[in-house]
Amino acid sequence: MPTIRRLVMVYALAGVDCVDVAADMAVVTAAHQGLADAATVARHLKAKAASLSSADEASPDEASIDQRISYFSPTEPPWLMVSLNDSEDPHFRKAFFDAAHCPVDCPRPCEKLCPTHAIRFESQGQHGVKPDLCYGCGRCIAACPVQNIVAQPYQTRPEDFSDEALKTIDAVEIHTQAGRQQAFADLWHRLDPWRKHLKLVSISCPDAPNIENYWRDLYEIMAPLRIPLIWQTDGRPMSGDLGKGTTHATIRLAQKALAAQLPGYVQLAGGTNPYTVSKLRTLGLVQAKNADSDSATNHLGKILGNATPVLCPSQTIAGIAYGSYARTLVMPLLETLEPVLTPLLEIEGSAPQGTVPDREPPSDKGQLLWPSSKAESISIIDSTCDLVAAINQARQLIGALKTGDSC
Repeated sequence: MPTIRRLVMVYALAGVDCVDVAADMAVVTAAHQGLADAATVARHLKAKAASLSSADEASPDEASIDQRISYFSPTEPPWLMVSLNDSEDPHFRKAFFDAAHCPVDCPRPCEKLCPTHAIRFESQGQHGVKPDLCYGCGRCIAACPVQNIVAQPYQTRPEDFSDEALKTIDAVEIHTQAGRQQAFADLWHRLDPWRKHLKLVSISCPDAPNIENYWRDLYEIMAPLRIPLIWQTDGRPMSGDLGKGTTHATIRLAQKALAAQLPGYVQLAGGTNPYTVSKLRTLGLVQAKNADSDSATNHLGKILGNATPVLCPSQTIAGIAYGSYARTLVMPLLETLEPVLTPLLEIEGSAPQGTVPDREPPSDKGQLLWPSSKAESISIIDSTCDLVAAINQARQLIGALKTGDSC
């Protein structure tokens, strides 16, 4: 949970449009704490910038300012999305094994390749998989030389969310697979209490023969749909950090979705990495940069600004979801951030552990939660500040993901 909280905070400060988390109230609470932390850090940086600006104007020679930093503050926090599954799915499983059955001389490839270090062989006898760290990528299962590791699937329960909790959720992503029309319809019916709160629905589905017909069946089940719809093409799940080639599967699937002329938008996932956007540009599948757009991609923050759902088919890719690749980039920053974040958030009063912050800006603050609506070039932040340096690095990393620039 602490890692989720910090990741959401960094992603929010970096300007992502939406954060997707597991449909678990503890996870949702941690994500909201991360959003509150981001607002606190944004206010702190804005106040520091104002203070240094005054000092700079009064005595330019004495001001220790040696670097211009582009400071991006969204107009509002990113939307919070939760993921549900209509049946067994790779995204909803945990690895498990009994270490007593592991050979003494095993080289333990599972431990070496686990991207989150969820597999531990410790001297105190704490062997096995830490469920809180495992996100079900399955790499250890394939690597085990004695086939001792299995996947334990689990099913999400929309009924576990109270009506009050649903008010804090902006969007839902449903993971499904071809041939599950009835399972999808059952889950969609169970989501009836959710619909009045949702701003967006996303359908995540891997490739399969005649997948276009399955997509159309799903739309008929959901119709009439009064909020925007995203078709997320899950090419190769949880593989974006493995290498360049993983992005080809999601692009091929996205081309199928675009050719099918489906109502709504198409978003890439499953194998997205730093090569994804450049490949999309080569294929002419992203919006060209123009005077009205500060991004090479027509990302969700702009596309979903209209209140009415778009029923016309998409012609280009509307968004890209980054999972394992983004975590690989950002996780090293968390260790750098922690020493300065902890005292700052304790002093300035972010959300306490176990609470869901109010979604509205506090009226007694006299300012919006997210103070600026566009990128600003600010020359008044001390570049030696560890906090600013780490946050700026996160902005550069995620900004590059959104625009397709080199990381």
